Amino acid sequence: MVQLGAIQCLHCRQCKPLSEFSKLNVSGDPRPYCKPCNAERVRLRHYNVTREFVEQLLLIQEGKCAICGDPAPAEVTMHIDHDHACCPVGRSCGACVRGLLCNRCNYHGLGWYEALPPQLRTFGLLNSYLSLPPARRLRMEVTPPAAA
Repeated sequence: MVQLGAIQCLHCRQCKPLSEFSKLNVSGDPRPYCKPCNAERVRLRHYNVTREFVEQLLLIQEGKCAICGDPAPAEVTMHIDHDHACCPVGRSCGACVRGLLCNRCNYHGLGWYEALPPQLRTFGLLNSYLSLPPARRLRMEVTPPAAA
């Protein structure tokens, strides 16, 4: 298929032009995943979560940002929010993932709010998100309580 100028992505199974694939090495061989699928794989690996977990999270968030409630645009991927105090640099452990956020809440709202001194953190909407984020609720539903 590469000879025809197209290749099939191993994930989405769509046959796409070579320009839709990143080069793997200096020999110019393309990656087995198209750019969007590869970006998603890298993102999931970075946050140490599965696609199914993210889909379930989006489902319990009703397809909306966990903070402001704006619907997730079809053409834009929601940001995976995690507690930077747990995993500040590099890959996330996965347990500190809190929810899916829109660009505005992820970059401008939450980061700014968490940097405030505790006595100034008086915004109930953000406090409720931080105290019981959607991912924690999802894990509580999925993980049965330990037998006594």
